[in-house]
This record gives sequence, structure tokens and C-alpha cells, in this order.
Amino acid sequence: MDTCAVEVGLLKKKPCGHPGVAKCANCEMALCNKHAVAQLSATKQRTGKFMCKECTVAAKEHAKSMAGVARSQEAKKLAVLEKTARVAAAAPPAPPKKPAAAPQAPAQAAPAEQPKESGALEFTPKDGSLSYTPKKE
Repeated sequence: MDTCAVEVGLLKKKPCGHPGVAKCANCEMALCNKHAVAQLSATKQRTGKFMCKECTVAAKEHAKSMAGVARSQEAKKLAVLEKTARVAAAAPPAPPKKPAAAPQAPAQAAPAEQPKESGALEFTPKDGSLSYTPKKE
């Protein structure tokens, strides 16, 4: 494995130099035990992935901004729903429309089709043979 590439030092920056044990899941920089930040799942358990400090901060900022976007979109949806509810409540009900003239009935009406039974079947064995009957409710 490579040596840790995280820059350390206050005035004069230089690579850490410790032996690397992992790579950043985002930028693939070699990291030592000291600089590898373990990533946690939603249930706060380790996932086995590591990131450098800079990538971890950037990921948290991104998640925070995406949560803000989701909240603002939800607020916009609620505002639109409230506005349509107020408009619907303020508007008087529409008068009923006059029914259209009834069409002339044909000279000979077609016989009405009876609905087919579609429901559960009940299984009852009789004398070694199978019989199925519609289940009555």
C-alpha cells in the first residue's frame, strides 16, 4: 500500500508519510489510521468504507443542502395545495347543467348480458374425484 498523502504541518505542508491502510472512497487518496474517517450507515454502523477529512466535510455539506432543497420543495407543494383549497372554498358552486336530450331508444334493445361470476372457488373432495364450486359469501 502507499504512504498517507494527507498534507500536515502548520506553515510548511508536507505529506503525512505514515503507511497507508485505506484509500478514500471519493478521491482515492491513500490514508493512514490517523487520517482515515470511517463512514457510517443510516443505522450508525460502520460500512467498511473510509474517506479523507475533506471529502467527509464536503459530503456532509452536500447532504445538508439537499435536505434544505427537499424542505423548500415540500413547502412549495403545501403552499400550492393551500392556495387551491382557498380558491375552491371561495368559489360558489357551479349550477347544475341541464341534461342533454335523451337519444331515441332503438326499436329492438339488445338482451342484457349477465355478469360472469368471478370469485373464489371452494374445493370439496367427493368420492375420490375433485369438484369445484363458487364460494358463497
